[in-house]
Formats: sequence, C-alpha cells, structure tokens
Amino acid sequence: VLKYVLTANAPETKDNDFTWKDFQTRNNNELVAILGNFVNRALVLTNKYYNGVIPERGNLTDYDNETLAEISSIKASVEKSLDSFRIREALKYAMDLARLGNKYLADEEPWKVVKTDEERVKTIMNICLQITANLTIMLEPFLPFSMEKLRGFLNSEKLDWDKLGNTEMLVTGHQVNKPELLFEKIEDKVVEAQLQKLMDTKKANEIADAKATPAKKSIEFDDFGKMDIRIGTVLEVEKVAKTKKLLKLKVDTGIDQRTVVSGIAEYYKPEDLLGKQVSILVNLEPKNLRGIESQGMILCAENTDGSLSIVSPDQNVKPGSEVK
Repeated sequence: VLKYVLTANAPETKDNDFTWKDFQTRNNNELVAILGNFVNRALVLTNKYYNGVIPERGNLTDYDNETLAEISSIKASVEKSLDSFRIREALKYAMDLARLGNKYLADEEPWKVVKTDEERVKTIMNICLQITANLTIMLEPFLPFSMEKLRGFLNSEKLDWDKLGNTEMLVTGHQVNKPELLFEKIEDKVVEAQLQKLMDTKKANEIADAKATPAKKSIEFDDFGKMDIRIGTVLEVEKVAKTKKLLKLKVDTGIDQRTVVSGIAEYYKPEDLLGKQVSILVNLEPKNLRGIESQGMILCAENTDGSLSIVSPDQNVKPGSEVK
C-alpha cells in the first residue's frame, strides 16, 4: 500500500509531500472502495453461484464487448505513460481497469439478474473474472504483494505483461479459491497513532541533538552561599484550581512545614509526589501565586523539550539536610 501511495504522489513536474492523511484517503477510497471492492464481489459471487468454478460465457451484449475492448485500450494508455516515464499517470490508468470492473459489475447487477436470467449472470461473472485476472498483470508493477495475494484467490500463475489484454485468461471450469479482504480500511485512530509516533521520534531526536545552554556569568562564592537549599519531604499535594501547570504542596523542610506552589502539574501526578524528597530553596522571598503564598521554590531540571524533572537525592535523607 505504501508503494502505491508513494507512486500515486510521485513528483513528475513538481515536488509533492507524503502525509498519513493522504495515505489513509488513497487506501480507503481507492484500494479498498474500488479495487478491493470489485475483486471481492466478483470472487464472492462466483463462489456463491458456482462454487468457485468459472462459468461459461454466453452471447455478448454491446456493453460486454465495449467493456472487454477497454482492457486493451487501458493497457495502451499505461504503456504509453510508462514509456514516457510518467509513472504516476501510468498508475492512474492502471486503476482505471479496476474502475471499469467496478462500474460494469454495478451496472449489470448480477445479484438481481440471477433471479430472472441465470445464463446472463454466467457471462457477467466470467467477464468480471477476466478483468480481475488482467488486474493481476496490470497492477503487478505497483502492488506486487497484493497482486500475488490476488493470484492466490484466482488460483492462477504469474503471467507476463504480453498476456495483458487477453479476455479469456481464465478458462471455463477453472476453480478459484474463496477470497479474503485484499485491503483493510485504515481507521482514523491508526493514522493518529502514526502521527503521534512521528512526533515522538522528532521530539526524541531534538532532545538527542540539543546542546546545553552556555554557562551564565560567574558569581562570587559568597553569593552562592546566600542560597539556603534543603531537602524536604512532600506531605500533601493538590492541583491549584483553574490552572494547568500549578500544584500546591505542603513540604516538611526539617525547619518547618510550609506551602510551596510549583509549576510541575504537567509532569507529575499529585499522588506520585506524596512522600517524595525534593530540593527546596527555603530562603526565597515568599510570593503570591493565584492567591496562595508560596514559601520557597522546588528545584527542577529543565530538559531541552521544556519538561521538568524534580532534583532529588538518590537516597532518603533527613528533612532539613542542606544541599551544598
């Protein structure tokens, strides 16, 4: 399917972009709804009416003759495009054969005709199966694995390109197999999962390639000594109402129990923080955040993607222990 979509979008006179949405659309609207729908109905009806045995063709109508003649006409169009290296155009013409079969089957309605003219249905189904056999040759360059699968349904061998256009490729009495779905419909959730996978990969690559920010201007050692950083244990946690990023924490600093508001709600669930030890700047001037007095700052490392990770000791220590 991927090869089909890439070919259908292949640049000929200008560049084109691949999107998963287009992949889904072409799979569902072309491979499933046109090609898959036609060959499945042709084979299912043959198994239903004739136990999988190809029926004999009777007298042909003008529409029958026009339909069969169109196979060679489509072949000529495909060959002309391939000779000019217009691959995308060639695929479009090749799919016209599936469209031809789909239209013929829909127009003739053998499921209705069988009630009044069983002999006519034999001819209709024979023609549909000849179109199907020709499809295995015409679409082989574009959908090799799918055409191998379709040949399995038809119980037929792989044929060379020069056989294309033969309207008696499958002889009367030939036994075909019961079909399975040639293509599966791609649901929105599958596309969404692929898009998320791409985003995750892109994000991981950005993190891997990111460089650390340059060191800030040097400060005096005494300036660093003014910061009082302690290890505290989280006692209580709750989300701050009407905010996405803020959590309200009660922390045992060893000095006291104090309230701290921290913007880590997107990265930590409240229940995951209970009992966790954190590094907290305890001598920071209190600040009012959303009506809550925050009495300190919980220290976090900021990753290149902006996510935050709490700085914690690698083993439990007594609350109030100084970070030096």
